[in-house]
Amino acid sequence: MLKNFLLIAISCLITLACVEVLLRVFDPLNLEPHSSPKIANVTLQHQGVHFCGGGPDRLRRHDTVYSRENPLQSYFEFRNDIVSYHKYNEHGFRGTTEPEGDKGRILVLGDSFIRGTLSDETETIPALLTRWSEDAHYINLGTGGHGTLQHDLTYREFKDVFPHDTVLMFVFNSNDLTDNVTFRKWQENPTPFGQKQTVSQQLKTKIATFHVGKLVIRLKSLLTNRDLYPSKPTEDETTLFLESLHTLNQAVTDKGARLVVVSLPSVSEFVDEGYVTFRSDPVGYSDAVRALIEQSAGDEGFIWLDLKPGLEAMADQLQVPTVDLFGSPDHHLQEVGNYAVASAVAKFLEENGIGAFEIEDSFVNRMQHAPDAVSCP
Repeated sequence: MLKNFLLIAISCLITLACVEVLLRVFDPLNLEPHSSPKIANVTLQHQGVHFCGGGPDRLRRHDTVYSRENPLQSYFEFRNDIVSYHKYNEHGFRGTTEPEGDKGRILVLGDSFIRGTLSDETETIPALLTRWSEDAHYINLGTGGHGTLQHDLTYREFKDVFPHDTVLMFVFNSNDLTDNVTFRKWQENPTPFGQKQTVSQQLKTKIATFHVGKLVIRLKSLLTNRDLYPSKPTEDETTLFLESLHTLNQAVTDKGARLVVVSLPSVSEFVDEGYVTFRSDPVGYSDAVRALIEQSAGDEGFIWLDLKPGLEAMADQLQVPTVDLFGSPDHHLQEVGNYAVASAVAKFLEENGIGAFEIEDSFVNRMQHAPDAVSCP
């Protein structure tokens, strides 16, 4: 019996090893969709990052907003089929904070879309607005994974650090409201940042490093028929979102500045029917979020911009489908998508008497890196 057991165990291990090799070589189920890490010529940390300065962790604990990028770090981030270069200032944000000449400052709040995932230093949304603006420097205060409650707290932290007369807050329709609920739970019961994983979590993480493990996890997800996120904001999401808009607008107004809220759509609003999303009705959910912003704008007196029509118009101008403004499989905006967003925002601000711009007629990619030829500056 022991010999038979060992024979079966060895046979299973050999079979799994063969399946693992085949999946890694051919990847017929696209279990490893990001191609750039596969051809990187440098050592990568977790999440496909190669540090030039700082490390080994991108994020640090923040007692008020839970997390923020480590200050004064720089790294290459490998995602999709590209690599982007990131450099962080002394506050843990991308970009410089000192205006050129006598330009004023405008603060930009948001999540990873403002941080500039998939974007080099020169192609983030605040960087583009700064380059085109004739009278203002747009300070990037974006942090990945943050919701509007955290944007409000971030503003309160820096409102007296940077003189300003305008604040832009980008609301990502897809998950900012759910991020608020998660953050409020953390506020009520703060847990250690980066706390040690349980044994089961460690095992799952280890399994997920193998293609066979990824296949098992995917099959488990299909078999359990995991519920999709709700297709309209829950009561908690609505309450916390309206609370954040009210308190932020009050803080901005008390500072003698004006608030502009920008509603940023997700790629799910532009895909064909049958495309798998984590909400059964992403358009309906986003429409509900836009309605909440419009309601709050009427109550609070700030102005707001629905970016969806502007993105569709810019896609037509660029002669590409709107979905092509977003990356894949990571669905953040590509750099050309940032150009489309910044163009629409600049036109809106100019129309509302908030600055003057010289918008570039076409997308210019000022910084490019080949994933297989990365070199730290």
